[in-house]
Amino acid sequence: MSAPRPCRIWIEVGDLLQYFREHSTPAGISRIQFEIIPRLLELFPGRISLFQIGRSSREIEVLTFDEVLRRCDNSAFLARFGHHRTLFNILQFASNHARAAISALRLQLNREGRARFAGEIQAGDVILNLGGSWSHQHFGRSIAELKRDFGVRFAVLIHDVLPLTHRQFVAARFAPFFDRWFDDMTRVWDLVLTPSHSTARALREQLELRGRAVPPIRRIRFGSGFCLPQHSLRECARTHVLYVSTIEIRKNHRLLFDIWKQMISDYGAARVPELVFAGKFGWQIDDLKRDLQATRFLDGKIRVVENLDDAELAALYRGSYFTVYPSFCEGWGLPVGESLHFGRYCIASDATSLPEVGAGFVDHHAPADIKAARRLIEAALFSPGHLDAKEAAIRASYVPRSWRETAGEIMAVISDTLGER
Repeated sequence: MSAPRPCRIWIEVGDLLQYFREHSTPAGISRIQFEIIPRLLELFPGRISLFQIGRSSREIEVLTFDEVLRRCDNSAFLARFGHHRTLFNILQFASNHARAAISALRLQLNREGRARFAGEIQAGDVILNLGGSWSHQHFGRSIAELKRDFGVRFAVLIHDVLPLTHRQFVAARFAPFFDRWFDDMTRVWDLVLTPSHSTARALREQLELRGRAVPPIRRIRFGSGFCLPQHSLRECARTHVLYVSTIEIRKNHRLLFDIWKQMISDYGAARVPELVFAGKFGWQIDDLKRDLQATRFLDGKIRVVENLDDAELAALYRGSYFTVYPSFCEGWGLPVGESLHFGRYCIASDATSLPEVGAGFVDHHAPADIKAARRLIEAALFSPGHLDAKEAAIRASYVPRSWRETAGEIMAVISDTLGER
């Protein structure tokens, strides 16, 4: 009699596929998924399966990682895996008639996929969601049905609960979706992973406020940096200060605009380096956009770059004097860790999770304290030896965490908390 197979982890990737149907470069959550998933597959062959849920639990597709890449390959970001845009992606953006035909075909495949899924999943397996499943209207109900039908458990990575705790910084149209999703998750999760102690605390507080049971909550530490070809790792001339982030109200770009404007006035434009905003324009920043345009981006001292691939982003990190991250609130703060990974000092706010990411190598200020932020920035720019000392400390003592380690920790936490059945 053969021994029962080990618990399998079924990673639901529907939100990841949806994201890359609409975007060409990743945001934080999609980048995290594409860092973790291939490493889980590499470390635990035969124990990781990928699937997506359609409109309900009756519509399921079991997918290989290559199939996920092909579905997402309108993205320049995915060139890191050797994939490029295909005819399938072009058809996805074709006429209404073509889109309807593709949807009908996808539904047929999903019905067949449910049978395949039912034949492979076993009681005691774990469904894992690493992304932003709040975009799926019936995700919670579908998970509940799959748990009932197959005797599986459900683990979810909660990146943050900012739509509940910092609603003023969230797009108004998004908040109701998150509220519904969060309520649904409280009914189905068996294990919650979070990237920071800050998010774990906020989650517990929100559950207690709502009178909901608190599930096992485990912090898993994210990796830093990303894989690049060797030629992309060369040092280059330093020309700018860098802020990697979507340009939205929560990220506090206004503080940096005001500081740069003041420094140009006080020191002269020649002494103040370029400030690079690497990210797309987002929401609730009309006043900032007006001021950027009215001042001609501070006469060229601020530059905005979008849709960067990994090599281009790495070049910006390596070409920076240092980085800044004055966000009002975060669930983690990937670019702070990326900055340290590339050996660059970072000046960040002290809000929510950011001191955890900084690990003692980052200097912090209150997000609304423009004077404190300016003092730190001026010290890095104008105090002899200051920046060299900061970078020397990073080189000597900072130990970057790999995404492979993150993947291993996720599997260990799932095994330890949910166990084998």
